[in-house]
Amino acid sequence: MPLRNTATRFGTLAKFFHWTSAAAFIGAYAVVYYVIWFMDDTSDASLPVLNIHWVLGLLVGFLVLPRLFWRLWDTQPQDPPGPPLEHALAHAAHLGLYGLLIVMPLTGYIGTGAPTDFGLFTVTGFNDTALFGWISRTWGMDWETFEAPVDAVHHFIGQYVAWAVVLLHVAAALYHHRVRRDDVLVRMLPGRD
Repeated sequence: MPLRNTATRFGTLAKFFHWTSAAAFIGAYAVVYYVIWFMDDTSDASLPVLNIHWVLGLLVGFLVLPRLFWRLWDTQPQDPPGPPLEHALAHAAHLGLYGLLIVMPLTGYIGTGAPTDFGLFTVTGFNDTALFGWISRTWGMDWETFEAPVDAVHHFIGQYVAWAVVLLHVAAALYHHRVRRDDVLVRMLPGRD
């Protein structure tokens, strides 16, 4: 399978970015809902499990910049036959997905006051960064005052906006595959040439 995209297929690197981001995003959701449904998310016992959520969220964040760079630099497969409005909506939906891949990890990180342990290295909690120190000094804001609205944004987008955007993406892929019977879904599947 070629590394780069062609006019009709996505290449190995685009598929890697897509499916790794998708798996990390879905995994982060599964972990946080496990904590919400089966644990006390305010207890210290939930921190190791929440660390998995944070690791997966930061992985999504770390992948989004190289993914965007690759998308801008590499050839993009041609749009399938269809009306211009459908293509415009598809491109807008992809912008929404990329926005989600940026906003969710960003608000997740800046709203987290605990370090994230990747095993080989640790990412400092935002409350211990020089940037938060500057924010705190400049606006006289303590961590609790700063964290609450950031957490509210992260949770609102995660509970309402993300579900809608992701389900729309999945529904569109299935629509193309089952109703339109074009290759939109197939050209992104792993292992397909």
